[in-house]
Amino acid sequence: MKTKLIFILLLSLYFSAHAQINTDSIFNVAIKNAKNKQYEEAIANAQKVLKIHPDRYDIIIFIANVNAWKGNYEEAIKNIEKAYEINKTYSELYDAWLNILLWSKNYNKLLKTTELAQKNNYLNKYNIVLKKSLAYKGLANYAEGIDYIESNNNYLDSAAIKSIYSQMVRLNKDKAASLYYAIDLFEKNNPNSQHLLYADYAFKIGKHTLIGRLNYANRFNLNDLLLEADYYHLFRNGQYLYANYGVGFKNDLFPQHRAGLEYFLPLFNTFEVSAGGRFMNFGNKNIYIITGHVGKYINNLWLSVRPYYVIHELKNTLSTVFNIRYYGKNPSDYWGLEFLYGNSPDERYAITQTEEVFILENYRLKVEKNMTIYKTNELKLSAAYAKEEYTAGNYRNRLTFEILAKHRF
Repeated sequence: MKTKLIFILLLSLYFSAHAQINTDSIFNVAIKNAKNKQYEEAIANAQKVLKIHPDRYDIIIFIANVNAWKGNYEEAIKNIEKAYEINKTYSELYDAWLNILLWSKNYNKLLKTTELAQKNNYLNKYNIVLKKSLAYKGLANYAEGIDYIESNNNYLDSAAIKSIYSQMVRLNKDKAASLYYAIDLFEKNNPNSQHLLYADYAFKIGKHTLIGRLNYANRFNLNDLLLEADYYHLFRNGQYLYANYGVGFKNDLFPQHRAGLEYFLPLFNTFEVSAGGRFMNFGNKNIYIITGHVGKYINNLWLSVRPYYVIHELKNTLSTVFNIRYYGKNPSDYWGLEFLYGNSPDERYAITQTEEVFILENYRLKVEKNMTIYKTNELKLSAAYAKEEYTAGNYRNRLTFEILAKHRF
């Protein structure tokens, strides 16, 4: 009898060890699937392990992460909460949970979960400070976020936290004044150099931002003024609306009326898309323009493309603007490269033209540098070269130099 019991015990240990080896090998396959972005296969293999060991909270957290990587945040959070019920003190649980809530932009829940993590002895204080700061920034609770970081000022040595702090200090300023100047130089000085200047004032009221702007142009020995206003409304889901209206004074250089309307929405955390239009009235002639854009963040790079479809009585045309920006640690510090085919109604120099400019060819390359000065000020320098058609079949070279200074207070 004793020999039989020993044999049964050894047999059960063998099968238990064999099962453990088998499940570990399946989990290793799941990890490889995830690394190769084979997310469905990774989840399927991980679930095979859970059928044998339903209390493997590390496997449940892995499934939550994979769901988050594929953008299924609702399912990811369900799995994280299931793992939390099994083991509330597992450190990797909070590593994953905080990331998933940040990626899904669930900032209110992110703040609550940082408190829960600390309550359950989560020891990564740096991650708590970082995630909590990002949550305050995401909720636009800038004053509260600034106070929180200042109360944990030993973490300002971190480049990431210092950058978030600088951003919130800048964004907490609800007023800004800007001054812009551009000069256009032409081949053989024909026509003479042209000048454009504007001053604007922006202020916020809750989720609303209003900007008043006065434009001045000097070209062909003529002077003109355009008064315009921009309006932005930010929605809770991160989407926002842009509207613009401007009226010319003399209508010698500026359109008599100009207007714009566009709706922007973020997608999948790294994309932004929009759709809208522009309108210009030149006395008895109207120009209608359909536009929109697609932009994407790739690490520190921002890539975007914006077409303009111009509806004109002579012919319809398509213009396109391609933008690349490389951001530093502070989003106000970046290098930009722009290539434009056609003429954009959103460019400052283009609003000083007659309506025919939108059906003429134009190739333009611009380099720009935006920098932060003393936390709340910005300076932007730009230089551009254009090969432009000024009348049908006739081309000239244009050099443009721009400077924009902005003060927030």
